[in-house]
Amino acid sequence: MDFLKYLNRINFFDRPDPTQESLIRLHQNHLFHIPYENLDIRLGEKILLEEKKIFEKVINQHRGGFCYELNYLFFRLLMELNFNAKLISARIFKEGEPGPEGDHMAIVVEIEGEKWLCDVGFGDLFLKPLKFDFEIPQPDGNYVFKLQQLDETSYLLFISEDGLTFEKKYIFDLEDRKLEDFIDECEYKQTSPASYFVENNICSIPTKTGRKTIFNSKYTEKINGEKLETMITSVEQEDEILKKEFNIMLNRR
Repeated sequence: MDFLKYLNRINFFDRPDPTQESLIRLHQNHLFHIPYENLDIRLGEKILLEEKKIFEKVINQHRGGFCYELNYLFFRLLMELNFNAKLISARIFKEGEPGPEGDHMAIVVEIEGEKWLCDVGFGDLFLKPLKFDFEIPQPDGNYVFKLQQLDETSYLLFISEDGLTFEKKYIFDLEDRKLEDFIDECEYKQTSPASYFVENNICSIPTKTGRKTIFNSKYTEKINGEKLETMITSVEQEDEILKKEFNIMLNRR
């Protein structure tokens, strides 16, 4: 992997040491510069879990991706920078029940004996890595998060908008996973009519003051708590928004 090109893509212009401070900066820079998006699925472009193809798309072509692409790429960057990192499987809660194994990919990093949960491939989630501290809530400016250890191997991630009422986001364990462990679920998510990613067109990125999102036929910009919405009525309009707001230029066939 050309990690210098990757660092340049996320506006990180020095070679970071594998420290807590560097991990936080890398995580935030990634989220602020690489969108979460599933545009290829609507375009009929096959998403293949191969490192060279993911790198070409996200780094060279200035695109985004979803969890299997973005978290795998970030994991490979961390490994290149000598972080102690591993891929993990998470199961997202839907209607109170967790999804299947491989439902979501995330990352656990260990620094000086302390573990951190990283996730740059969920969409609207935490901006900074979460420390494995089960005593206190961890705010990030938009939401408040909590981690709970269920048993020797299982953990829960909770999210709250007000810091008072928390809901389960996903359950995960610390088993070391490989990219190929997620191939079946990646295939399902881009082909099944029941898949959220087949049903919906998504592109989203956080900003210093909020978030910019395309969701189906609507573009929404949140700025300091205020929400501005624009209906998208044509492919040309969507392409203009993608170029202006997300720096994405699609190759529509």
